[in-house]
Amino acid sequence: MELKEKLKNLPASPGVYLLKDSSGQIIYVGKSKKLKNRVSSYFQHSKNRIGKVEKLVKHMKDFDFILTDTEFEALMLECKLIKEIQPMYNRMMKATKAYNYIVFRWQKGIYHMEIANEIEKDDIHYYFGPFTSKGTVEKAINAIKAFYQIDCSETIPRNSPCLNFSIGKCVGICFDPVAQEMYQQIIHRLISLFKKNDTRIIEEMSAKMNEASSNFEFERAAEIRDTITKVNRILQTETVVNFMKGNHPIVALEYLDDFRIKLFLIRRNEIMFRQIYKVKHLDIQDMKRKICTSLTRTNQHIGTLEKEEIDEAYIIYRYLNSNDCEYVVIEDEWVGSTESGCLENVLKRILPI
Repeated sequence: MELKEKLKNLPASPGVYLLKDSSGQIIYVGKSKKLKNRVSSYFQHSKNRIGKVEKLVKHMKDFDFILTDTEFEALMLECKLIKEIQPMYNRMMKATKAYNYIVFRWQKGIYHMEIANEIEKDDIHYYFGPFTSKGTVEKAINAIKAFYQIDCSETIPRNSPCLNFSIGKCVGICFDPVAQEMYQQIIHRLISLFKKNDTRIIEEMSAKMNEASSNFEFERAAEIRDTITKVNRILQTETVVNFMKGNHPIVALEYLDDFRIKLFLIRRNEIMFRQIYKVKHLDIQDMKRKICTSLTRTNQHIGTLEKEEIDEAYIIYRYLNSNDCEYVVIEDEWVGSTESGCLENVLKRILPI
């Protein structure tokens, strides 16, 4: 089929598209809520394309596509295919080596806040993440250190000030026992903040920002505001990670149209079961059986969310918190028997009954 004819016949529905070069090699995988609009845009002249897209357009000669019922499924499939195929123009999700962790590492009687590429399984340090952007993590850590003046250029305490003390970046952690005690308190509060147990760090920053603004120190107020924004980005990531590693089964429901719904069973970073039901002929018993069967067939993964899982975890979390679906979290004890009324009652919370 000629390219013009393929473009003409593209449906205006969700799906994944695979752009190919002259040799038939897949060079880019993308998703769209409306395939016809998105794919056609690549084959139309435009002066506003950025460099990477312009290079892609010059190389592509053909395309394939895979239809999905929902944009959510298109996102999940796109993620899976990018990892499997690793097209040359899909740089962002090609490798999990880009992911990083914040680690509070205990060394010689003091904690150090650092960035790590991997978790050392046997150590006793505190890890948070993984985070998808090393730049965001570095900016957040540097901003926190600047706010509290805890950027000491020495790795262990000594008897004289470090270089950063002389330029106002260190309060004297390197030589002053009082500063060392204050540093430890700040570090423990940061650990509690990332654990979602203590928000005093944010409250302190907000108070200092308001104080600076009241004193007409607007540049200082803006710096603190930006620091709060960077820290909140880290906290948002921790929210995603903690929510998904909880390992509770989740049932999500999305309306395809006025007459049909699609039901998803999700656990951790996977869609375990999906099926379309007619609104007027819902079979709750069938749903219960299939949910229970799916859950008993799979192994439970509990603990740290691995870097290989984080892309799907983000997609699922954003989907659950969008306006596209309704969802309920299912407690494990409710799944023991298909005769249990608990699971049925939970399903009724989101089903159009």
